[in-house]
Amino acid sequence: MRLLFFFSFLSSFVWSQLPASPNNGIPDDWLGSYEGVMEIYNNNGLQQKIGVNFDLQIMDRPNYWTYNMSYINLKDGEVASTKAYKIFYAEETKKLWLDEGDSLLIEMTHLGNCFYDHFELSGMFFNSSLCKQDENLIFQITGGQKKPTYTSPYIKEAECSVETLHFDFLQSVLLKPKK
Repeated sequence: MRLLFFFSFLSSFVWSQLPASPNNGIPDDWLGSYEGVMEIYNNNGLQQKIGVNFDLQIMDRPNYWTYNMSYINLKDGEVASTKAYKIFYAEETKKLWLDEGDSLLIEMTHLGNCFYDHFELSGMFFNSSLCKQDENLIFQITGGQKKPTYTSPYIKEAECSVETLHFDFLQSVLLKPKK
C-alpha cells in the first residue's frame, strides 16, 4: 500500500512537470454570464444560501479575461458585494494566473474540464475549482486551518510522513447560463 501511495505521488509529480497544453487560456465556450445559488456549509451543515451572478468575459488585451462574481441577497435581490478579478496567461512562464487586483496572484491549473487553485493565507488553506459541466459551470471553494490534524508515522519508502488537514467549510454553486 505504501509503495502504491509513493508511486501515485511520484506519477503526479512527473505529470505535473510536462509542458502546458496549447490551449492555455479560458475556453471560448466557458465565456458568458451565469447565475445560481451558492450554498455555504461548515461542519455543522448548511449555514447560508446566497445568490450569485457570475461573468466570465474575454478582454481586449490578448490572454486576459475578466472574472466577476456578485453575491445577491435572496430576500431583496440587492447586490451584497462583488468580487472583480482578472485572469491572464503569462506567455513567458506558460502559467495562468488569477489577479485579485492588489498584486495578489494565484496560479490556476487547467486539468480535464476544470481550473484549480490552492493557496494559503493567515494560517488557513484554500482550494477552489471552476469546472464546466454541459452548459453550466460549477464553482467550489473549500478550506480550513493549516494545522495538521494527524501526522502519520515516518514512511521509509516515501522518506516522509503524511499530514492530514481538516476542511472547515465548503462554498458551492451550480452556475447556469443567464437566459
